[in-house]
Amino acid sequence: MRPSTDIAAAADGRVTDAMVTVSDFSCILDHALHEREAGAGPLTERLGLSGAEIAALRDRWLPRAALPDLDLGAPALPDDQRAIFTLILWRGGSASREARWLAAILARRAMETRHLWEDLGLPSRAALSALIARHLPGLAAANSQNMRWKKFFYRQICSDAAFSLCLSPSCDDCEERAECFAPD
Repeated sequence: MRPSTDIAAAADGRVTDAMVTVSDFSCILDHALHEREAGAGPLTERLGLSGAEIAALRDRWLPRAALPDLDLGAPALPDDQRAIFTLILWRGGSASREARWLAAILARRAMETRHLWEDLGLPSRAALSALIARHLPGLAAANSQNMRWKKFFYRQICSDAAFSLCLSPSCDDCEERAECFAPD
């Protein structure tokens, strides 16, 4: 389901926001499908969305995509995931369907062990930041220090709960921990 060259470029050579969004959602869905095929569970669990929400996302951005698990309900949300979802929606500054879908997907994928952009199947952290800026502009603006996204989510949640230092669950095991938590 990788974006084709006709999705990546318009006839006049310009790439539009809609094309970038199609590419982003295509990468995310493709990554989740590969995980599903590797036995990691249904798409609903990989994306944090119900089958009906995945179908609506597909119908909006990738109408010809054949996707499994569309008959499944929404997965149960662990407390961390629910807190991140709530934070993203609260800070996001958008009530669009894409914002809600993206908030659920980001919250779910933040539970994984690698960098968020990698766990989404995006090509770079910059691609993730651009996706967030397009659909959740308030969240992008709130991350004014350009923190890594998982670190930012957990710091926001913990600062709301009056904690001064809070790490995402996978930070201690990350090979790039020193880069993210260098002395300020």
